[in-house]
Amino acid sequence: MSLTDTTYPSVVESPVNGDAPTTASTTATGEERQIAIRLTTQDAPYEIPATKFLVPASWRRFHLSQLINKVLNKDESTPFDFLINQTLLRSSLGAYCAQSGVSEEVTLEIEYLPSTLPPQLESTIPSQDWVSDISLGVNGVQILTHPCQRAYHYANRAILSSSYAGTLSYVSTLDPSNSLTFHGHDLSVLSCCYVHNPAGQSSSRAESGWIASGGMDRVARVWSYSTPSTSLTNPTPSSEVIAPSTLYTLSLHTGPVSSIRARPFPSSSTEIMATPHLLTGGWDGVVGVWDLTKGVNEGDAIEDDGQERKKKRRRAAPGTVVNKVGLTPVSALLGHTGKISRAIFSSSFLTSSQAYSASYDHTLRTWDLSTAQLLTTRTAPSSSVLLDLAQLSQSTNLLITGSTDRSIGVWDTREDASSHISISLTGHTGPVSSVVGHPKESLLIASGSYDSTVKIWDVRSPKQALFSLDMPREEGDETKNRVLALDWDGERLVAAGEGAKVAMWRVSGTKGVEAQ
Repeated sequence: MSLTDTTYPSVVESPVNGDAPTTASTTATGEERQIAIRLTTQDAPYEIPATKFLVPASWRRFHLSQLINKVLNKDESTPFDFLINQTLLRSSLGAYCAQSGVSEEVTLEIEYLPSTLPPQLESTIPSQDWVSDISLGVNGVQILTHPCQRAYHYANRAILSSSYAGTLSYVSTLDPSNSLTFHGHDLSVLSCCYVHNPAGQSSSRAESGWIASGGMDRVARVWSYSTPSTSLTNPTPSSEVIAPSTLYTLSLHTGPVSSIRARPFPSSSTEIMATPHLLTGGWDGVVGVWDLTKGVNEGDAIEDDGQERKKKRRRAAPGTVVNKVGLTPVSALLGHTGKISRAIFSSSFLTSSQAYSASYDHTLRTWDLSTAQLLTTRTAPSSSVLLDLAQLSQSTNLLITGSTDRSIGVWDTREDASSHISISLTGHTGPVSSVVGHPKESLLIASGSYDSTVKIWDVRSPKQALFSLDMPREEGDETKNRVLALDWDGERLVAAGEGAKVAMWRVSGTKGVEAQ
């Protein structure tokens, strides 16, 4: 049975049982080729009964979305993307069959998924030098749950970045003049992150937080900072700004500190508040585990001769107080034979005692932090040096890596440790230097590459990205702008690298999904 709508295209009122195709009629005149399709989805809220449909060969995504929405009969229509043999449909069904050599006589098996809204470039922020790492935060504090508070805090994002100039930069997106520069590293800073502040210190006049950084000087640092408090009703901050200061100096590595990451913030108010911990990774192949609880493993900071020679320069750096409190690591995780590209805590409460590390030795390793023991070693192909590592949101078992072979690897940690990458996403023309998962949409990821692009993917479409974004550049500028760092908070995606500027896009995931 078919029902002709007043608008093109018309769609069926409801599918019928059995294998007989249901016709989706159109208002187009003349005869038109018909193609049999079957529509399925992994997104339960959008499931329709399994059946075959006969649709015009000229139909595209819009028409197929109209068909599904008619069957769903919901108050609000949802746009969809469509996958055929893991390839996104970007043409008519007839054109797809012709280009792919698929006979129009066979039934096309089509998977549909909610569309991701097109990204919109919002701003670019200049940097002192190439940016090595970047993190989106909200003054370094946890998002509050009340809608009004959440709206304010997301409006008042702060971008933390580390640069090859040896400094860190903190810039408020609500008030770019409300910024801080952190001085203290002697050489280039390679990595940075926000850290959960256990004291939760804040006042009506100031927002306070912690950050951590590591660099070429082989030292990691934990910093305390405070910025003037602002609000949507009073966006002008007070003039009082407290100079950033280093709380702790972390000395363990014999090579540059290439990665530093904090234990993730609790994802809900019911989750046990995590104690502040850090993971550092170095060119020496060592992963350090650090407890930042006050009074734990504290001692005098250890300075090497190179640092001693630069004490005078560091003391003279404006706007930063450098303290001399050192920490002893809880443990050092040994086993890698190459540089550590990234070490991260598990983001799942169920596996909170685990950590993961990726290395230039082609391996991805899982560690038990309670015993400091290696649990599994997974090996990438010999052509694949792992450059970055992240965990997909809401997942205890899926990890993603970027590598020199220009691919993004998806690893399922439930599989046997001897197995290789479960899925490879291909499309970049240069090494993939940075990867990040959407914090709420468990199948959406973003990748940054030496090819000067940022791509957004649904892992169900490994052969074709949803979107490809060029890094902004001045008109007539033909120089490469390799992407070295990414972060995504669900509402904004930020990327930076060689171009000495940070680009920020509005990318909020699928339509109808509230930005948390």
